[in-house]
Amino acid sequence: MQTGQVDLDAGHIDIIWSKGHRGRRLPLTAEVVEILDTCDRTSRDHFASRRTFFVSATGNQVSAATVGKIFGRIWDQAGLDRPVAGQQPRPYDLRHHFAYANIQRWMTAGDDVTAMLPYLSRYMGHATFDSTYYYVHTSPDFMAAYADITRDRQSLLPQVGF
Repeated sequence: MQTGQVDLDAGHIDIIWSKGHRGRRLPLTAEVVEILDTCDRTSRDHFASRRTFFVSATGNQVSAATVGKIFGRIWDQAGLDRPVAGQQPRPYDLRHHFAYANIQRWMTAGDDVTAMLPYLSRYMGHATFDSTYYYVHTSPDFMAAYADITRDRQSLLPQVGF
């Protein structure tokens, strides 16, 4: 990520390249802005002419492999279960969790998940609604939660005999 993509004053990061080859603007919470601002000031003090936002101790761009290793260590230190047993967790796994957690929260609250999905789709930068809907039917708890949610509504429909 280039330094020009991060606007801490406005509180956002511009994602120029992504999986879907579409750019988008990612809003940041005040807490994340504060953390990134500390990181930025520290890096700027040591490497004033850096072009990338995150740099190594030598001032070079941090490689994807290094990010993955550090992320895995933090994941393990936090005591989190591996997304797939034995496999290294990836930062991308948080994206899946974000989608699942929102869908689960809406289902638990009794919200209309279908009505909420366009908001999640837009926020996640999906090009198509199907990309977001994927998270609904692949959510590990979806079928059980869906059965619980619809159980009360089943009495509204009459039994049909064959």
